[in-house]
Amino acid sequence: MARLVHTMAVSGFLMTVCGWPVAASTQSRAGTLQGYAHAYDLQFDAAHATLAEAVSADRADPAPHRAIAAVIWMEILFIQGITTFEAFTGEITQSDIARPAVPVALATRFARALAEARELADRQVAASDDADAHYQVGATALLAAVYGATVEGRTIASLTHGRRAVAEMGRARALAPSMREAGLALGMSQYTIATLSWPVRLAARLGGLTGNRDRGLRLLEEASDASAATRSDALLLLMIIDSREARPVDAIRRLTVLQQRHPHNRLLWLNHGAAALVAQRWADADQVLSRGIVARAWETGPAVLGEPAMWFAYRGTARARLGRRDEALDDLRQGLASSPRDWIRGRLHQQLGALALAAGDVPGARREFDAAIHYSRKGGDAVAADVARRSRHALPR
Repeated sequence: MARLVHTMAVSGFLMTVCGWPVAASTQSRAGTLQGYAHAYDLQFDAAHATLAEAVSADRADPAPHRAIAAVIWMEILFIQGITTFEAFTGEITQSDIARPAVPVALATRFARALAEARELADRQVAASDDADAHYQVGATALLAAVYGATVEGRTIASLTHGRRAVAEMGRARALAPSMREAGLALGMSQYTIATLSWPVRLAARLGGLTGNRDRGLRLLEEASDASAATRSDALLLLMIIDSREARPVDAIRRLTVLQQRHPHNRLLWLNHGAAALVAQRWADADQVLSRGIVARAWETGPAVLGEPAMWFAYRGTARARLGRRDEALDDLRQGLASSPRDWIRGRLHQQLGALALAAGDVPGARREFDAAIHYSRKGGDAVAADVARRSRHALPR
């Protein structure tokens, strides 16, 4: 069940679900959209300032309060090192990896903003049975679900919120069939449940949640339409799904659009580089990652736990594949010196082991593969641990 609600959060960096601009003031909803745009460009201070103005523009509108909570959630994910699609595609499989504790001040601010959004949304739906009112309730419930799943680990409570989100979004779509934005939550739910094991699907069905992969993808495509306020969120979610389903070229296509929409978001470039590695587009990966490394993009903030090492690990891997051994070694060693998280440290040692083996240094390769196995296991990366184990087993005696 934890995987269900965790996967429902795969939009990762930010879930806009900003709202259908009907009941609230034009100024409030415009400010909310602008606040999200700032957040997607990683300009959190500007996002919070803009959203505070949106709150002032319409004290009864739940959308800007929920947006404030969503941006705070984004900040918390960064503190915990959630950066690329690999955190949401099942590659990092261990569920009990230690993460930094959430700062009390951030957790308190999130809870306060979400509570305000929930109260205002409930008031709105009690006063008006229209599409926007149901959308606001559903969007707030969805944010509560993904926060509970990704930050607090409260699986049961998150499923309860998830069921309400789906029910309210379905009601909103029934009242306004042209509301493409509702397809984000509905598509997430349909796709996620459809891809779970049969026992978990059955349990979800008993709880009122059903799944259909193709319908889920169609809904997400609708939510990614150029006219939808959820375009960026849906594109990001579809990128993660493409990566999960081994379609890295499609993932790169989505990332290219996102990079054009949010040119200041360095993490889109980092994900582009990671996807290019999966697609075996070594030169593309090198070029994209070099852009961030030369600019030392991670220094512009906001800080993400373990991020610098990821840039060097990915580029070092690309350069190794391109036959640029010395440059690859420099990157991989720089990655090890950049306080990597354990799962990235495992991959760095794996690449160093492969380079040592190519140079005929079998003892050195053995040491690196042993380290790769250790840190991959410690970091919860079972796939990488298996690769390192097989690499070590294949070494000459």
